[in-house]
Amino acid sequence: MKLKFIALLSLFSFCAAAETVGYRAKIVYFKADPAKDKEAAVHYKDGYLIVKYVYILNSGDYTILKDQPVDSMIDYSGKIITPGLVDTHVHYPQITMISEYGEQLIGWLNTYTFPTEIKYSNHAYASQEASVFLDQLVKNGTTTALVFATRSPVSVYAFFEQALKRNMRMISGKVLMDRNALAELLDTPQSAYDESKALIEKWQHKGRLDYAVTPRFAPTSTDNELTIAGKLLKEFPDVYLHTHLAENNQDFRRPRPSGWTGSHRTQQRN
Repeated sequence: MKLKFIALLSLFSFCAAAETVGYRAKIVYFKADPAKDKEAAVHYKDGYLIVKYVYILNSGDYTILKDQPVDSMIDYSGKIITPGLVDTHVHYPQITMISEYGEQLIGWLNTYTFPTEIKYSNHAYASQEASVFLDQLVKNGTTTALVFATRSPVSVYAFFEQALKRNMRMISGKVLMDRNALAELLDTPQSAYDESKALIEKWQHKGRLDYAVTPRFAPTSTDNELTIAGKLLKEFPDVYLHTHLAENNQDFRRPRPSGWTGSHRTQQRN
């Protein structure tokens, strides 16, 4: 049987400010970390969720709560209501190139990803794609995500503007790359610092947004730039770090400049 998952944020968008609404459906959520607590999962086979604006007033078994007063009741029997899902790693600029073929990561980046990311220095284009991306997240039940933008600060502005409009919990940041990419996508350690700092000061803790210092991965950042990433994390201890480890064997076989292993230690230490 195919079940439709309904994220809580989607429910709230249908609820008028002064109206109390009851939703009947299967309800699934976790009251603790399921990796540590075998009793963490909560499941009401015939559940009832009572919501007023963005506040959950009550939840539990329908037979117990059905007589509580509500302005209206929506029956989603056979569907599942769950808290919004969390995606801990996703690239919003890649929404237009999903499933493009590539035998290995580096070739795929050079052929498809990097040329696509150049387009996101245009605010109108970046804003349009950010809007599509965020709408797709909500459509699929994801309400919180840690998101790669591109090297351009414009891509971060556009993304955060669209996320702020939707009151979504999003974490993102400009990508740091000063080597091994197309020239149009390269920054310098100094520009990486200046642009990242300005973005942090503009967007960190604005609404439900947070910032992530985002070196793409070791092959595209020099030790100097990774040191800058560490400096930003020390200056702004409440921001996040978002990056990649090596994804396949070809990454390890690439010619390594001096300091390669040190660059990984720099990221870890800072």
